[in-house]
Amino acid sequence: MNQPQLPEIPALNSELFHTDQYATYREILEQRPVTRVRFYDGSLVWLVNRHEDVRAALTDPRLSNDPMKQSDIDLSAATGIPADLIEYFQRNMFRSDEPDHGRLRKLVTREFTVRRINALRPRIRQIADDLLEKFAATGGGDLVEALARPLPLTVMCELLGVPEEDRADFQTWSQHIVESSPEFAERNAVSYRSLFECVRSLIRRRRDEPGDDLLSALVDLRDVADRLSENELISTVFLLLVAGIETTVNVLGTGTFLLLTHPGELARLRADGALLGPAVEEMLRYMAPIEITSRHTLEPVEIGGVSIDAQSTVLINLAAANRDPARFEDPQSFRVDRNDGGHLTFGHGIHYCLGAALARAEAEVTFEALLERFPDLRLAASASDLTWRHAFMRGPVELPVSWG
Repeated sequence: MNQPQLPEIPALNSELFHTDQYATYREILEQRPVTRVRFYDGSLVWLVNRHEDVRAALTDPRLSNDPMKQSDIDLSAATGIPADLIEYFQRNMFRSDEPDHGRLRKLVTREFTVRRINALRPRIRQIADDLLEKFAATGGGDLVEALARPLPLTVMCELLGVPEEDRADFQTWSQHIVESSPEFAERNAVSYRSLFECVRSLIRRRRDEPGDDLLSALVDLRDVADRLSENELISTVFLLLVAGIETTVNVLGTGTFLLLTHPGELARLRADGALLGPAVEEMLRYMAPIEITSRHTLEPVEIGGVSIDAQSTVLINLAAANRDPARFEDPQSFRVDRNDGGHLTFGHGIHYCLGAALARAEAEVTFEALLERFPDLRLAASASDLTWRHAFMRGPVELPVSWG
């Protein structure tokens, strides 16, 4: 494929960042690793791309993760969240700086240790096997709908204690929120409000009937220990539900796509089960489930030799950093035996993804079950015909597969 011709200020909503964005990232890395781009709303923002610069930006305290400090941004317009609900959806560890970030993170860290997550692996395998058994009876279809979406939804809802009757609605609302775009503003506003009301209802239920689940523990921290506010409680539950589900949906969908479009690598993985862990890391590096994250400068900063003013939006391109030839040998190749954990898909520093161990466990267990259940799995559509989500949450919307 020919290299894209970059305009002076590329637009994020252009095909450059959607159809073959990795060709665009490659050119940006070569020509202008810190560059201005036009955001979806037409505003000018900075895009940071080199691995070294991205890693530094993720740990720079002058780059804020708290949207409440961005005085020049209309948060409701930028996020699609109804104005009266902003406070409820933005008061969590992901959208906060120190000291609030550390305080909020500590409240849930013990639920996501590697030891606790490893104890969940048998249950994850049971969920995967049940879903695959149902899928096998259909003779083929959309793997995202049959496996990639319901598996992390079930796992996270069980962790939080969300009743089965509420899970289908959660799935719909979270999907709307992460696929938000201006043309769906009214629909997304309804989804935000519906999710808010349902979370409040779940919290009330756990106050009346506490259980042995994460939501009950969070309610106890609010009501008994007074260690988080009601807004923070709602926002934390929202974060766990949406981020804990949608990111893994992309990992499972994209990972399957990569294996099925790289038959040589798939054969190597089938021949050597010890490659499963490195294969998942390579999936995370090669096609990150979240390609871009954002920060806001609290004061003037210099990144990669470029001066950036205070009160500027900085987009941090995790996907480009993961294919930086200065950090990775032959970065454009997908290799299940790469065994290099230097990718930045889960971030770096204090905001390193709390759910990384859970996402890895879900991916490793699910791919093991998938490959065992369907030894002749294949794509049932041309790779070029698939529809993908936008860059901030990247993954196939559908993944038609068949076997036999």
